[in-house]
Amino acid sequence: MVIHHHGARGYVREGSADWLKDEGKVAYLRAVMEGGGCAIASSHASGDHWGNAEAVAANAALFEELAGCPHVDTGRAGLMGGGLGGALIWNSVLGPLAGRVKAVAVMQAVVSLEATVRERKFKAPCLEAYGLPEDTPDDEAVEAIAGSDPLPRLENMRPGSPLPRTAIYHGAEDVNIPPDTNAVPLAEALRRAGGDVTLELFPGVGHAVYAMGKPIEERLKAFFSDSL
Repeated sequence: MVIHHHGARGYVREGSADWLKDEGKVAYLRAVMEGGGCAIASSHASGDHWGNAEAVAANAALFEELAGCPHVDTGRAGLMGGGLGGALIWNSVLGPLAGRVKAVAVMQAVVSLEATVRERKFKAPCLEAYGLPEDTPDDEAVEAIAGSDPLPRLENMRPGSPLPRTAIYHGAEDVNIPPDTNAVPLAEALRRAGGDVTLELFPGVGHAVYAMGKPIEERLKAFFSDSL
């Protein structure tokens, strides 16, 4: 199985999901399912959560619910996602799903909440997810959410820590989630801890790498085929 983690303003509601309505997104979900020989699941995960504790708990509950299904092999579990969903992925891998995930694929995904605050573009919605007013000074905000910021925790991991095989796909020109403050330090942190990591930065590509179509579909298909 692969659990999909939605980005900003993405949603899963009863009987509906944004990534089932957009053919470009449906195509990469099909690629993952075909490559991994798997089913894809997702949840609302408390909305625009930016990886907060409520979303991590919801993600863990979803995993346990799936683990109770007779046709699900939790020894072949993967995670995927983009945008703010990246923060939820890593907070789950560092928390309740530690050692239980074989593969992770992230696309244009957040890993540094500090960068999100200091770069200001998404500071307000990020702080809202943590119950903080948008005019909270940067230093105060960074300190308040530090316990939920994945990147510092990843950077402090010891070599040999249990880590999933990871693929990072990111637009080199992404101004929403700059690769230099997210994708690149993520790859470096995972490698220092002994992780198996592929990082691809696509020249001339901005945000929403899934919109690349076939190139990203084929990468996802191959990654989950090899990993699950």
